Amino acid sequence: MKLSFLIAFVLPATLCLAVPVKAENPAHVQQLLKTKQCQGCDLSRANLQGADLAQADLSGANLSQANLREANLFQANLTNTNLININLINANLFEANFTNSNLSNAELGDANLCYINLNQANLKGANLTNANLGVADLSNANLSHANLSGANLMDAKLNGVLLEKANLAGVNLKGASWDEDSLLGQMGLNSNDAIGAGQAIAK
Repeated sequence: MKLSFLIAFVLPATLCLAVPVKAENPAHVQQLLKTKQCQGCDLSRANLQGADLAQADLSGANLSQANLREANLFQANLTNTNLININLINANLFEANFTNSNLSNAELGDANLCYINLNQANLKGANLTNANLGVADLSNANLSHANLSGANLMDAKLNGVLLEKANLAGVNLKGASWDEDSLLGQMGLNSNDAIGAGQAIAK
């Protein structure tokens, strides 16, 4: 009696543990690759490595934990998207629009983010090592705890940006602009400064 009870209890529990983690909607993936139009789509955990998504419209989509390593997102629209834990290493994001998107803990190392719009984006804890953010708009973005070591922020807009505990070792800030009330302004840095290797903000 006891053995039957244990089997009846343990077997369903084991089967529940074997249920696969929810992934992307395959139909949405095919729609994106075919039309480059996928507003509000579920692309979480999708493998889109190296995909050509130039000028694609992904506004409002869920791309959390997706793999877009080395993908081409030139002039793509990713406003209001969920990009938590996304892999965008070495991706081309030139002139892409990420306004008000959530990129927390995103991997953006060596990515091309020139002229990108990251206004009000959440990049908390993101890895931007050696990323090219030249002329990027980071106004009111959250970069707290982000790793920006070796990144290029030349001529970038940094007004209202949050940089608490961000790693800015070796960052190029030449020509960048920020307001006096920002953390950079409070440190007395001017637009021709480049923070040297090993220096970081910790507040």
